[in-house]
Amino acid sequence: MTTISPTQGTISSAGIGSGLDVNSIISSLMAVESLPLTALQTKATGLQTDLSAFGQVQSLVSALQDAAKPLYDPNTFKLTNTSSADPSSVSAVTSGSAVPGNYTLSVSSLSAAQSVVSPVGQFTDGTSVVGTGSLTIRLGSWSSDNSSFTPATGSSDITIPIGASENTLAGIRDKINAANAGVSATIVTDASGARLAIQSSSTGSANGFRISVADDDGNNADASGLSRLAYDPASSNAQMTLAQAAANTQATINGIAVTTASNSLSGVIDGITFNLGKTTTQPVTVTVTQNTDAIKADMTALVSAFNALNTFMAAETKYDPTTNTAAPLQGDSTAVSIQNQMHSLLAQTTGASSIFSTLTSMGVRLQTDGSLTLDDATWNAAAANLPELTKALSNVDATNSQNNGFGKRFSDWTTQLLQTGGTLTGKTAAIQASITQNQKDQTTMNTQLAATQARLQAQYTALDSTMSQANALAAYVQQQFYAKSSFGTNSSNSN
Repeated sequence: MTTISPTQGTISSAGIGSGLDVNSIISSLMAVESLPLTALQTKATGLQTDLSAFGQVQSLVSALQDAAKPLYDPNTFKLTNTSSADPSSVSAVTSGSAVPGNYTLSVSSLSAAQSVVSPVGQFTDGTSVVGTGSLTIRLGSWSSDNSSFTPATGSSDITIPIGASENTLAGIRDKINAANAGVSATIVTDASGARLAIQSSSTGSANGFRISVADDDGNNADASGLSRLAYDPASSNAQMTLAQAAANTQATINGIAVTTASNSLSGVIDGITFNLGKTTTQPVTVTVTQNTDAIKADMTALVSAFNALNTFMAAETKYDPTTNTAAPLQGDSTAVSIQNQMHSLLAQTTGASSIFSTLTSMGVRLQTDGSLTLDDATWNAAAANLPELTKALSNVDATNSQNNGFGKRFSDWTTQLLQTGGTLTGKTAAIQASITQNQKDQTTMNTQLAATQARLQAQYTALDSTMSQANALAAYVQQQFYAKSSFGTNSSNSN
């Protein structure tokens, strides 16, 4: 409850003693004082909108830069397609150095890995005991009749000790596989029992192997103990049987005999790897052609990226007279400059090609709205002259930029916009600096407004107190006046 002290003339609620609406007066005054802060807040909203818009511009320019990269790379124009008359027998993959043409292949035999197997009926299963001692494995090549063995250059003997705890068929298999000797071992089980099969890890005649045995029973050549796993026919010690000899692939390419250790012919023809699936009964033709579809896809991607940037810039810089409103970047000098540069880039000519000096000559058409389209007929005709089209798009001339291709020009332009200190990075940095300063200005203004409100509150509280005291005094005087008047009247009546 609000009270008034008649002796002091003070009030406990502003405006009660004076009758003034102090809170409304201060609110009205503060609304006027806050106008500069409102302007700062409005400016901050605009700056954030600008920052977001230029962030989107930066993203679209980056996408255009990515789209320009393939057209700036000469290897793009070396891409090829391959097709095979019999892909199950012969297929091919190419790299940038492949020369388009037809290649005829015949495959008389495929490469193979050497494989040997232990004698039938010697072992029941993987737990069967073989014997102790050591196995020594050496990689190399066998003569056609297996009468001589030539160790592979750079190879060495790999000795595998077999102790009492590992002398089962399964234990020996595991020891061989852990030795990294260039072979692998498996157990083959059928109605006749279990057999140990050992195979070269790689195909090719140079990847054969021999197995020498040091048998703890004292006899390295008999059909008992560890010697049952020997394979060294050159030393007349071969208890294991040759299941498959190591062999190279034998084939012809365009009538030229070739051989390889694997079933892939790589490096025989520059840029082409032929993968051989099976032997052939008649020659298989593999055709290598220029992959102009991939080049067209790259150009289409560039056109799309340019159009995305153009559409955004047009929307962000337009003025709508019907609503009398401007887009966020309408009139912005940086945005206008970028638009002008875009149009200037499209109008340039290059000395890189004597045939295709403009984008239009390659089928890139400028529309009335500033966007681009790719005319299929014109582009296909240009792609038929791939050497000139390659120069027109990817040429780089370090001494004369007028001879740079359009892929290089788009790449250079986008790089200039995006690089540190470039147009876009500089613009966004400037906007961010303005936002930071605006935030500081708002903080300063809020401090000033708080001080102003406190000052006004104090002033009007003092005024209210003074008026309250004056009103109390006036009421007291009036009360005394009426009291005196009443006393005088009463005295006269008594006489």
